[in-house]
Amino acid sequence: MGSENANGDGSLRHVRWFVVAMVVVGGALPLVLYWLMLGSVAAVTPQRAVELLRRDPNTAVLLDVRKPEQFSAGHIDGAVNWALEELLSVSDADKMPPRFRGKTLLLVCDVGATSCLAARHLAGAGIEPAVNVRGGIQEWIHSTRRRDGEIYERWRNASDQVEPFPFRESPCLEQALAVIAFFLIKPIYTLIALMLVILLWRSRSPDLTALRWAMIFFFLGENACAANYLALKETSYLLEYLHSYGMLLCFGFAAYAVFEGLDRRVLMLSDPERRCAALPLCGSCIKHADVPCGLKRMFYFILPVMIVLSATLPTADWQDTSYNTLVFGQLYNYAHLRIYQLFENGYCATAAILMFTLSLLMLAFEREGAVAKAKIAFAAGLGPFGFGMLRMLLGSAYDENRVWYLFWEETTELLFILGICFVLWTFRRRLLPALVPARHD
Repeated sequence: MGSENANGDGSLRHVRWFVVAMVVVGGALPLVLYWLMLGSVAAVTPQRAVELLRRDPNTAVLLDVRKPEQFSAGHIDGAVNWALEELLSVSDADKMPPRFRGKTLLLVCDVGATSCLAARHLAGAGIEPAVNVRGGIQEWIHSTRRRDGEIYERWRNASDQVEPFPFRESPCLEQALAVIAFFLIKPIYTLIALMLVILLWRSRSPDLTALRWAMIFFFLGENACAANYLALKETSYLLEYLHSYGMLLCFGFAAYAVFEGLDRRVLMLSDPERRCAALPLCGSCIKHADVPCGLKRMFYFILPVMIVLSATLPTADWQDTSYNTLVFGQLYNYAHLRIYQLFENGYCATAAILMFTLSLLMLAFEREGAVAKAKIAFAAGLGPFGFGMLRMLLGSAYDENRVWYLFWEETTELLFILGICFVLWTFRRRLLPALVPARHD
């Protein structure tokens, strides 16, 4: 018993380290990167840009910094083209085109990246105010609240005619699915997650402790999503980031719970006093003889495979579709902003590759406690990998019809929570003995 308790205490310390590393370091880094890439440049939301343009058209101008051929193919009605290549040649205020002097320059592009570069250049040249329009045309379409808007709320096509922003008719079934996904499925699984947190609150075993943390982060992330939708009309980058990060952490902790549960309750791999379940396969065990561990060697193949698979995320196509539709009479926009995809495809892939590599190095070069530490790193890699892959696969399949993207994402999360409930119920006598009445034979 003394050996088991010591081993359990050690695993709990690893879980605490995992919490600190993932929450503090992993959570702060994307915010720092966002600030360095975009946040340090003066920016406004599309809603605020429209307010400035309509307050006094003579003091503000909407500058589309895309290439002339892109601008000619279609642009926001009221925008003026000033291509980035021409803009970058301006080194001081005296070289500004006369028609732009003395005005607030609102810079826009497809997704807000090129215009950010333009705003940074103009600010460096001492030309102010030059402001980036956050999210570009993709978010501009997302921000409109009317189907047939006035200037700045409509599109001017290649024939120089005005038309509504991209619009797609949604059949009644799709409208119903959209409502069911957000107002029925999401509340159900969020409430179940909270109930699981309460159920597991006093659990001290490493696997159930990790599962409790998974449900805590899941609950917090989903409530951030709900708050962004209900209170801020999906305009808060921070709340959407907290939603995504909560899901990432949930996947990571759930993976660790599975690893720890299988190890301690089924395989007995880490317990030096118990026979490993894989012994019939290996023939001899590293616990009793100087032989390599068969299960450990399997991960010398699995981890490189996971590293390679993680590279599919940053090489995936961007999902820049943005269109409006009506959901039971209410105008709603479907878009997956590029800034969120940068996190899902770029940051998640990088984090997964680093964690999988770290896990591999721990197995290869560490001796004492290598398996326990490698489990943590592997689970930490599966968190961003699983979240990024879920978003990438659903987005690629349903980029042109994002009602189904929303519905299947919410349904997948419901099935995930129900799966946890099913496992806990099926094995409740061992996993939750305090809730099961004692049997009197």
